[in-house]
Amino acid sequence: MGRSKFAAGLLDPLFSGTYAVPKLALFPIFIFVFGIGSLSKVALVFLECLYPIVIMTYAGAREVQEKLLWSARNMGASRAAILRRVVIPATTPFIFAGFRVAVPVAMIVVVITEMISSADGLGYQVIYAMASLKTDRMLAVVVVIAALGWLLDKAVVLARDRLIYWEKLDTYYV
Repeated sequence: MGRSKFAAGLLDPLFSGTYAVPKLALFPIFIFVFGIGSLSKVALVFLECLYPIVIMTYAGAREVQEKLLWSARNMGASRAAILRRVVIPATTPFIFAGFRVAVPVAMIVVVITEMISSADGLGYQVIYAMASLKTDRMLAVVVVIAALGWLLDKAVVLARDRLIYWEKLDTYYV
């Protein structure tokens, strides 16, 4: 979408029109289509995380410096080579920014779907502890969820720093 006017014209209305729809409202449909098992939850998490990743990648692909594209074209690079050697490396910081937004969204969706339709998992443990009036257990599970979210965010930051070695941000926290 970021490098093709045709793809942007085709897909941008689809993404911008459906972004505001709460994907969690589609969970009963996903259960009907994929069953009550893990596949419906994975499909819902995928759909929920797709939007921030695609939007950030789209923005990143549009922000590639024109002089880099111009230089690659002047050196005789094909469209595929420009995509592979210029656009994708320039877009990867944006892709990881999308991942950093998508990881907590995925955590939220997983916990909520476990609260709704699961007999195990952290979301189920929160609901069970709340129904049993075990506030201490419920808060302990919430702390575990927060710690897991923090660890996943750190993993994304570590992967970003390792894979995008040419760009170190001074504002990144350690």
